[in-house]
Amino acid sequence: MLMRPYSLAPVRGGWGVQARAALAVCLCLLGAFGFGRARAASPPVSVTEAVAAAVRLATAGPTGGQAVLAADADLVAAIEPSMLVPCLAAFAEATPAGVNWLSSGLDRAVERLGDAVPIDDLTTFVADVSRPARGRVLAERWLRNRDPARAAELLDGMLADPALPLRRAAIEKRLAAVEDVSEAQQLAVYREMLAAARDVDQVQAIAAWLREHGETVDVSEVLGFVKRWRVSEAFDNVGGIGFAAVYPPEQAAAAPDTTDWHEVAAEGDQGAVDLNAALGTRKGVVAYAVAELDMSRGRTAEVAEVRIGSPCAVVVWVNGEKVIDREIYHASEAIDQYVGEAMFRAGTNTILVKCCQNEQTESWAADWKFQLRVCDPLGTPLGVQP
Repeated sequence: MLMRPYSLAPVRGGWGVQARAALAVCLCLLGAFGFGRARAASPPVSVTEAVAAAVRLATAGPTGGQAVLAADADLVAAIEPSMLVPCLAAFAEATPAGVNWLSSGLDRAVERLGDAVPIDDLTTFVADVSRPARGRVLAERWLRNRDPARAAELLDGMLADPALPLRRAAIEKRLAAVEDVSEAQQLAVYREMLAAARDVDQVQAIAAWLREHGETVDVSEVLGFVKRWRVSEAFDNVGGIGFAAVYPPEQAAAAPDTTDWHEVAAEGDQGAVDLNAALGTRKGVVAYAVAELDMSRGRTAEVAEVRIGSPCAVVVWVNGEKVIDREIYHASEAIDQYVGEAMFRAGTNTILVKCCQNEQTESWAADWKFQLRVCDPLGTPLGVQP
């Protein structure tokens, strides 16, 4: 099919609508691929200038200032070898958008530097667990591409690394190393790696191997799901009124009266609290669930992550403080779907969950359940139930 060409002839003293649109598209494409903007004529004159540009990239917001950020990315892409590791430190302040901007600029710099990339400095940076995790992961990738043996050697000391991608790779390397040893030796290593793993899918894979070899593994325990709950009777959610309604349990969210509530145990590897099973399959209803979690006594209060997954709308309070509030029904369901931070005191803490089921009748909207765990930022379970 022939496309009608855009006319660039002026119309009534100005450009035609089609011409202006075409020009705008061309300019956008040129900008996206880096054409039409000023390129850095020379590298930054100092480490200070390079790091300042890296920090501006790292702290980028989700919108705005694209031309300025593009210029900073060009500047970072032109750095000298001695500036690479100082720029990596800027990941300590990185926003989600900033991670992309800074990674792009530094990847271009490393590609341009070629054999001049400072391998020894990168090795030291990757090995230093006090450095920003995202920067270490990026540096490890560069190192692996240039000196695979050195990168592999570093992984041997990363089984408890705070950078989860490095920890994951270290665990995979350790498991691969025992493929040809005795089953008894394999079992010992797999048990050790189960305790070290934090990525949910890796935990599940290791547990599956152990089960295939006769081991009993409670995956929900390994992942730290809160398993013992007391569940209320159902309240009204017809027409979705229940999510915003303040029913009696949340009027005293710090210490709700659970007299006559149902004792319910979470089930399965994913620690699911099945409200249909506890209260009967219902539609247009709300239920509350309460659990207690003890943090180590003798310690000061600490911030921890509350992680909940549910196909239903949920609200979570810790000691009466609301930490998660999501009015979404049957869109998806996943472990750690929603994450909030809460202050946990030493001793006993009260967790209250409000779980709302809507009136959808499709089979895929039948589930009325949730799963919850309390972790540090790496996914290490915290607390025990009294």
